Amino acid sequence: MSVPTDLDKYQGWLALDENQLQEEHVPAQTIERVIRFRALYTYWCRFSSKSPRDLVEYDMAFFKVSESQAYDDIHCVKIIVGNLQESSKKFWRWRINQMIEEDRKAAKRDGEHRAVASMQKNLIKNNLTDKEDTPDLAFDKIVPLEIVATDDPSVIGIKKIPDLRGRIKKLIKKYDAEAEFAEFTEIPATDNETAPSPDNMDELIQKP
Repeated sequence: MSVPTDLDKYQGWLALDENQLQEEHVPAQTIERVIRFRALYTYWCRFSSKSPRDLVEYDMAFFKVSESQAYDDIHCVKIIVGNLQESSKKFWRWRINQMIEEDRKAAKRDGEHRAVASMQKNLIKNNLTDKEDTPDLAFDKIVPLEIVATDDPSVIGIKKIPDLRGRIKKLIKKYDAEAEFAEFTEIPATDNETAPSPDNMDELIQKP
């Protein structure tokens, strides 16, 4: 599916009418697509249970576009406003408010005052207006931890050894020299002995 590279601009254009889009010098073909995006978004908000296939058929029937173009439109709308079938709490809060408000008006019209009061409580509960707002965290005021590389072991509680590198060099020099000049004598196996091998090593070790 093709997605415009300037999709973020489409999101801003959704709030503009056709005259305002023309004043922004938006191309006519792009304006037509913005109008389709806006219509699809509005239709999906009103009928949130509609499947993507339903939206494709609506786009094809109302705007006379091809099936492939309709699928492209739906794909872009999902990216712009989020997938409404996996919608955010904000969308569902708005949708529930609409349904409660419709029921409240019907109950008020029928004189069901208890139902009206109950629905008003539901509105308050749905919008959390009975609770204090969560304070915004001042992330911009958090000073990041500066990490500086060091070879000083005292920063993790290990006592520093004076001239450690010098001592390491001396030990390497000493033991390298000893290993190089070490004398050794190879002892061949006698006729009554078996030379060690990976296969008989355990047997030899067990002998007294």
